Amino acid sequence: MTDLDLLVAAGGAAWDEADFHAAHGWWEAAWLREPEGPRREGLRALTQWAAAAHVDTLGRSAAAARIRDRARQRFRRTATRLALAPFALDLPSDDREDLRLRDQNALFETTAVLLAAGHGRRAGGPKALIAVEGQPLWLRQAQRLRGVGLPQVIAVLHPDVALRDAPGLRALHGDPDATPLHSLQRALAATPGPVLLLPVDCPAPARGVVVRLLAAAARDPLVQAARPVVQDADGVRGGHPLWLAAGTCQQLRALDAQRGRLDVFLRGLGAGYVDVPVADRSVLGNFNRDGVAH
Repeated sequence: MTDLDLLVAAGGAAWDEADFHAAHGWWEAAWLREPEGPRREGLRALTQWAAAAHVDTLGRSAAAARIRDRARQRFRRTATRLALAPFALDLPSDDREDLRLRDQNALFETTAVLLAAGHGRRAGGPKALIAVEGQPLWLRQAQRLRGVGLPQVIAVLHPDVALRDAPGLRALHGDPDATPLHSLQRALAATPGPVLLLPVDCPAPARGVVVRLLAAAARDPLVQAARPVVQDADGVRGGHPLWLAAGTCQQLRALDAQRGRLDVFLRGLGAGYVDVPVADRSVLGNFNRDGVAH
């Protein structure tokens, strides 16, 4: 996906969660970057459509109707079918004909890294080997990561786990007594990045979460790392997976694996480490806390 495609898809993911304000922001960012032409007009119409939906939620139905009418007219003026987004808008059928949905299986240019080298003492053994629907957890997670469109998964596993490679999957043994940073560095030795980092005991992300993490970097080239966050009554809570830029991966490879800590490193990035709001609470899931394998 191009950067513009990511921004459009991120708007679609927000729309699907009824977060119309966020959808407007993503689509506006795409519209402002798109060169003049029918696709730019279509993106502007999408931006207006999301604005109308947001205004509607504020109880301003008359204003929403006016904005929606302008968006509908702009859709009709685009004249050509537009490859805009991997989702179906709730447009009237005559307007929907102006949209041709982009292939949802387009690959992201990011490698997934699955950390599963730990002893898993609280789980009674390596978490990578926990059976879920007849499969070891690590393999199930790897398949799910591939399923959202990530071209390659590098899994760093406990030495008790038999290694198996498959198309788009590379398995490595890690050191269960070393730090998580050591496992991450094992994976980073095999890829220049960027990477999407997931501990094996956290749920594999939905495609919409991946899209928004990558779109955050596409919108701002200064982003060095990004995490999904959920807003609840207790405030903002950070979850997984974690996106790391190629330059960030290079810095992490140079850290002392025994004394370095990923969380400390990330805090040191300051404004380069961004929170990306999502509504999907599964990003907060964890096997140790929830007691279930996802």
